[in-house]
This record gives sequence, C-alpha cells and structure tokens, in this order.
Amino acid sequence: MKLLLLALPLFLLTSLNAKDVVLDTTTSLLWQDAQDNKDLAMTFFEATDYCSKLKVKQYQDFRLPTLNELQTIIDYKNYKPAVLTGFLNAANETYWSTTPFADDSSEVWTINFKKGERSVKGKHYSRNLRCVQKIKK
Repeated sequence: MKLLLLALPLFLLTSLNAKDVVLDTTTSLLWQDAQDNKDLAMTFFEATDYCSKLKVKQYQDFRLPTLNELQTIIDYKNYKPAVLTGFLNAANETYWSTTPFADDSSEVWTINFKKGERSVKGKHYSRNLRCVQKIKK
C-alpha cells in the first residue's frame, strides 16, 4: 500500500505501509480502517474481545476507543458517514466507545457515524466497532 498523506484542518492522517490502518498524527492514535468497520456488528463484550485480539501487520494492542477518542474522527462537514476524509471503511451505523454511562453501568456512550450523534446504548446489543491504539512517539 502506498503512503497517503492527507492535510486536514488540525489533522494529518497517514495511511501507513500496512493495509487497514490510519494514523492520526495529531492524536498519535492508530485506527483500524478495514472492511470489518463497515460490516461487523457485535455486542460490547464481543467487540472488546475482538479488539484485544486484533493484529494488523506489526500492529497489535488494539482496544475500543473512549468517547473522546472516537469523537476525534468525526467531521460534521461530512454526512453519511460523518467521518474524517481518509477513512475508507465507515458505515452509517452506531459505533462503540468504552466510556460508561454514569447513570447505568450496563450502558456505554456510542457515536452514530451517519451524522456524528452521540447516544447511550446497552452493552448487550450489537453495534459496529473501530479499534484503536496509541502510538508511542
């Protein structure tokens, strides 16, 4: 895969020399960007397990993102999906975060990528996922 640099306001996304990942150089977050991110939906517990086992080339130690981390790839200028340019695999669906809902421990915050709306969802329902890891500088 060739190196792809995208200049965005306050962001520089790099498609690394590994298929299926995108690096946000502003946050140092390495995001999974694979077909699974469009097609795969599972419960919160299954998604947590999936990310912990994910390996993409030399990259491992993936996890589900926090709500704040997931929010960094939302672009409200885009619609269907409302994600930053440079991400090739995003569905107009709800994606998991690990941020718990304060009023109910059986629910966590999510973001719907269609419009970038945040909401609270129960952990036992199936939602889409996007794994992430922090890259050491």
